[in-house]
Amino acid sequence: MSATDWVWVVTADRRHLVRSPLAVRLIGGFVAVAVAAVFVLAGLTLWRTKHSVGQLARERQQATADAIADTLGLAYQQSSGWDAADPHLAMMFAVQAGASLTVVDNNGSALELRNTMGNMPPMATDAHGPVRIAPVIVQGEQVGTAQVTFVSGELAQAEMHVRDALSGTIAIGALIAALVAALIAAPIALRIVRPLRRVTDAAQRLGDGDATSRAGEHRAPGEIGTLNRTFDTMAERLQANEVARRNLAADVAHELRTPLTLLQGGCEEIIDGLTEPTIEHFVQMHDDVLRLRRLVDDLSTLAEADDALAGPNIAVQRCDLAEITASAADALGPLAEANQQQVNRQLEPGIIDGDPNRLNQIVTNLLTNAIKFTQVGGTIEVAVRQHPAQRQVTLTVSDNGPGIALEDRSHVFERFYRSDSSRLIAGSGIGLAVVAQLVKAHRGTVELVDTPIGTTIAATFPAA
Repeated sequence: MSATDWVWVVTADRRHLVRSPLAVRLIGGFVAVAVAAVFVLAGLTLWRTKHSVGQLARERQQATADAIADTLGLAYQQSSGWDAADPHLAMMFAVQAGASLTVVDNNGSALELRNTMGNMPPMATDAHGPVRIAPVIVQGEQVGTAQVTFVSGELAQAEMHVRDALSGTIAIGALIAALVAALIAAPIALRIVRPLRRVTDAAQRLGDGDATSRAGEHRAPGEIGTLNRTFDTMAERLQANEVARRNLAADVAHELRTPLTLLQGGCEEIIDGLTEPTIEHFVQMHDDVLRLRRLVDDLSTLAEADDALAGPNIAVQRCDLAEITASAADALGPLAEANQQQVNRQLEPGIIDGDPNRLNQIVTNLLTNAIKFTQVGGTIEVAVRQHPAQRQVTLTVSDNGPGIALEDRSHVFERFYRSDSSRLIAGSGIGLAVVAQLVKAHRGTVELVDTPIGTTIAATFPAA
């Protein structure tokens, strides 16, 4: 792929991405989640910061109160009482902290503090905030209490400062998170939307009659790849069914054309007086009618097998597959004897739940095919075996005939399929198709067993 082609493909993908509501919603969802995560984290950070700032402020205020109380205790000790104590150092601490100081003696009376340093700034008079209390201890005894009242807006200002600092960070973080989320979501959305668009386009083409339409993109992630694979499998089956339908129409037309042509020719010869209506002509015409009747019966049998797959036409009851097989083999014994063929039986009791009439039809079709495609003097093996460990019963019909060519083995259960080697033998090619349908209706499986000589068909049913 050239650079121009690559640019065109990328541009087309982006155009499809922009026009895709699903892609827009995916990208919007990613961005919303990223921004929401940023705001949630920011909210938790602000809440935790507020708590931490408040705790730090309270600890600092209490430490200031303790320091003022220690200074007052030193002044009390030096002056041997409150009357001559110089509180200027304690007052200076209060001024620096932006707080007001009140000293209370042990009797609960507020003391008048006289500052010996007249040029010291006054203490705050508008301090209406939290009050921190610290005992004044001198030689292990409490001689008073220091009450330090702080400015109420100090903690709020600290919180506002932290909040303002974080607000800008949150806004930038949300913008960056949204951008990163969009950059990450775009290729993900493209990878999701592109295979979905392919399967949608393929479905539309398939609906328009293009049986070769496929979605591709089987390596798409997760359920999307499964969807594409499932769609392509469905399209292949639809194409195979369409081919089978066309072949069915062609085969039925071919099978009908020959006897109808012969009947038409024979009737016209008699009508035109070219030949006399002799017994031989009527016998020939009767044979052609029987051929048409046999084809119609085969089509009716196939339709009944299709109906049986739905279930209601299956009269399920407990039955022995070995007895049913023996009965069908007895009925076909004269036909095998006419061909000088030997039918060997190995029948073990096999109890299953099924429709005896449908099971008899399965065995009859398999034995008829074996007799028909086995040379004169050949051998046919029919066996019923029960497998207790697997809870299964298997019906096997084998012959030592010419077998089935490798290229034809995958088609043996298709309707009206006849290989080139079998077209010389009378039949419509639906015997094994009917077997496959009826076995499936009994929740069983049928397969062509790979054998070096002849043909072996095995049908397996769940044991009762």
